[in-house]
Amino acid sequence: NSWGRTHLHPGDEILLTHMEHHSNLIPWQLISQQTGAKLKFIPLTPDGRLDLSAVPALLTSRTKLVAVTHVSNVLGTINPVAELARNAHDVGAVILVDAAQGAPHIPIDVQALDCDFLAFSGHKMLGPTGIGILYGKVSLLEAMPPYMGGGEMINEVQLENSTYRELPWKFEAGTPNVAGAIGLGAALDYLNGIGLENIRSHEISLVKYAIEEMRKLNEIEIYGPLPDRGGVIAFNLTGIHSHDVATILDEEGIAIRAGHHCTQPLMRWLDVAATARASFYLYNTTEDVDQLVEGLKIVKEIFAGVTA
Repeated sequence: NSWGRTHLHPGDEILLTHMEHHSNLIPWQLISQQTGAKLKFIPLTPDGRLDLSAVPALLTSRTKLVAVTHVSNVLGTINPVAELARNAHDVGAVILVDAAQGAPHIPIDVQALDCDFLAFSGHKMLGPTGIGILYGKVSLLEAMPPYMGGGEMINEVQLENSTYRELPWKFEAGTPNVAGAIGLGAALDYLNGIGLENIRSHEISLVKYAIEEMRKLNEIEIYGPLPDRGGVIAFNLTGIHSHDVATILDEEGIAIRAGHHCTQPLMRWLDVAATARASFYLYNTTEDVDQLVEGLKIVKEIFAGVTA
């Protein structure tokens, strides 16, 4: 809202992708409706990567913003953010990175990426819900008007106008979420103590093992690029709805997610109603993978009996 209402005008363009989470799609739909800007989308390759060959034609002098997920929460695709940032800057656009699925799993250097904005959620990083982090380049944030008004963000208030405090307080109206910030800080300290490099290495080996074991099952489809991906595996068992898969696994003490994962356009691209998704993090082990595979065997046995 703050950046978009100031910088977007009728005919301007926002470039997104077909794999965006709704949280990095719907806000741009809303601001485009308010400003008259148009939405464009980078298509995907058959294996679920961004079709970078299409980017030069999509980026024009009318492009004002590129908004892209760092890591797909369904496909596990790790996008080339630094390359997209260079492409965006070449046409005078800024780039926002949705790092909700990247920051907890992969070391991020915003200067190396040269992104203009980067956002992620605290609850994905072992922290509390209801709090997140927004990074922005100082020059951009200083030029943006406040999003909300209230106490704390002001410098001086007159009856008909006000002046605002320096960053970051200009954007922090009212009483902040103190408890959430303390909790998120503790979570970040914990993760940094373990080391994001170590977490990433653990996930790489765990996902590789999981894919190898899951592919031994007959009639299973795994979505997304192999083998380089984030710590998620979206899949479907042939002829079995993902909700049924999740329900039976739940009875076996195995927690996965099933549904459209807040990516309905991506589900339509995959031509499926929903997928099951196993997610891995620092607390998971190969024993968890083995239990998942055994649970999937039980699912198949149950539905073999039903269809028989």
